[in-house]
Amino acid sequence: MRRILLTLLGPVVAAVIGLPGAAAATGNIVLVHGMNMDGGAWRAVYDRLTSDGYHVTAVQLPMTSIEHDIAATRRAITAQDGPVVLVGHSYGGTVISQAGVDPNVKAQVYVAAFQPEVGESLAYLNASVPGDLPQDAIQVFDDGYYVVKPDAWITYVANGLPEADARYTAEFQTPANASIFGYEAETAAWQTLPAWAAIATADRIITPELQRQMSKRSGAKLIEIDAGHLLQISHPDEVTALIKEAAAAAK
Repeated sequence: MRRILLTLLGPVVAAVIGLPGAAAATGNIVLVHGMNMDGGAWRAVYDRLTSDGYHVTAVQLPMTSIEHDIAATRRAITAQDGPVVLVGHSYGGTVISQAGVDPNVKAQVYVAAFQPEVGESLAYLNASVPGDLPQDAIQVFDDGYYVVKPDAWITYVANGLPEADARYTAEFQTPANASIFGYEAETAAWQTLPAWAAIATADRIITPELQRQMSKRSGAKLIEIDAGHLLQISHPDEVTALIKEAAAAAK
């Protein structure tokens, strides 16, 4: 009987062992995008993680209010079967710092992202170490939503990307409610969770100095990448490796 079972199960076991990243097949990664973007910005990272066996969800933030964005992220966390690594880019860092208090979240990864302390707002953090984006680069609509003017986006947000990619990200912007900048963080999940951070050393939106200050405060294990703000697009290999490191440590 044992011989029969080995004969039947042998090919199955061999197939599982041979799968790339099979050991990570139960890992849940939830990706949260930045302001004026959408989940598609994570495509290159998504492809790399899923090919290694991770279960990956890219949240679509409505950006109608930060409360709605936190709720959307919490729904994505609840939908997972088991522990979660929560990843945020840019403004997404503020969102995961609020939503990350969920007990299923075991680690957080900040990618060129805000890591606010309780009581801090995006407006406060931006003013503390200002980036290069000029005020007149912002187009505010009558209903309180805004976008970054395409040429300014290419220069300040998408610096370092190939021209075609930079132009595409500028043109696929989703308007965001400007009231989000005034929201004061009600919690800081990094106070109780292990954190990792990728610093963009050529970032013109969230300055490298501010990223380092926030990472030091959160105790994040960090890497530095010589690139602009959109690290997940320009350097998906490095970002993916950092997320996998967090997932391995969080098990």
